[in-house]
Amino acid sequence: MSGSRTISVIGIVGVPARYGGFETLAEQLARGIPPETLRFVVYCERASYPEAAKAAIGGDFAGHERIFLPLRANGASSLVYDALGMVHSLLLRDTQAMLLLGCSGAWALPFVRLLRRDVRIVTNIDGLEWRREKFGRLARSTLRVLEWFACRFSHVVIADNRALVPIVRERHGVEPAVVAYGGDHTIIDAEPPCRTADYLLSIARIEPENNCHMILEGCARARAPLVFVGNWFASAYGRALKARYSGIAGFDLREPTYDVAHLAALRRGAVGYIHGHSVGGTNPSLVEAIFHTDRVLAFDCSFNRATLDDTGAYFADADALARLIADPGAGRVQPQQLGELRGRYVWRRISDEYVRLLLR
Repeated sequence: MSGSRTISVIGIVGVPARYGGFETLAEQLARGIPPETLRFVVYCERASYPEAAKAAIGGDFAGHERIFLPLRANGASSLVYDALGMVHSLLLRDTQAMLLLGCSGAWALPFVRLLRRDVRIVTNIDGLEWRREKFGRLARSTLRVLEWFACRFSHVVIADNRALVPIVRERHGVEPAVVAYGGDHTIIDAEPPCRTADYLLSIARIEPENNCHMILEGCARARAPLVFVGNWFASAYGRALKARYSGIAGFDLREPTYDVAHLAALRRGAVGYIHGHSVGGTNPSLVEAIFHTDRVLAFDCSFNRATLDDTGAYFADADALARLIADPGAGRVQPQQLGELRGRYVWRRISDEYVRLLLR
């Protein structure tokens, strides 16, 4: 291990994944890349891993190291959380490269470059976070500035969707590397598939830009059974939707779960997947879905079309979605196309690309 390069992974809640796509990315990189190749030091939110932090086993996650920070990884505190991880990695872990997931700590990158010119900085800028409706004007302006810092002071900028490339190029004059997410880690047989009904499935954070209201209304108009997994009580928007639609026959609005076996069973039992995300580049939930179904109905935007390579079927409102649901053939992906899509989103290929970018 002594000959491997030390890579600090900064900007996430932690590993194993208990929050979102970046956490899953970090977990799969750590599981798929041996410490003899790259030695990861993953910075984690202490409050989310109390047992591991208390036991001071900082180390051991698939042979890589975890460092637990006493700050929240999300919200305004993420600006300090990420910067603290950078300082710790430079002073106490002699990092050779930083993998920054998201832009929250990007304001500190000029200081990193000044202090350590030999440290390679690779930043995945996520998917235009400043476009999300949940953020107010000040937060959106801050996110734009942080994105500029990330693109200006990183050695490599990663975009997770090819539709982001012209936007990043035009806004920042940078040519990003395109590296998506994997979905093959969800293929497990620990639970039998759910066979309660011929239901459609959706998995998402309950936020307006994920068009959860549109999915619910479209399924209601089509009278189609729906299982929808999401954090319904995290916002007024989610609570209102839960109250309005939970009593509809055939609707099963479930709380979020990170149990991969349970989610795999839900996916295998569904007759199709509905994806409402409108921002965010390549959404992991969509990538994961195509490993379990050949029928995908997605909100019509450039990011989803790029992810699916224009396969599946697309909707722009609840009426259009209801019409697609009523047609059993709508959204079917042909076997050859499905095989090509799945081959694009395997973690082995994605891990190899991250190794190349971090070591180049």
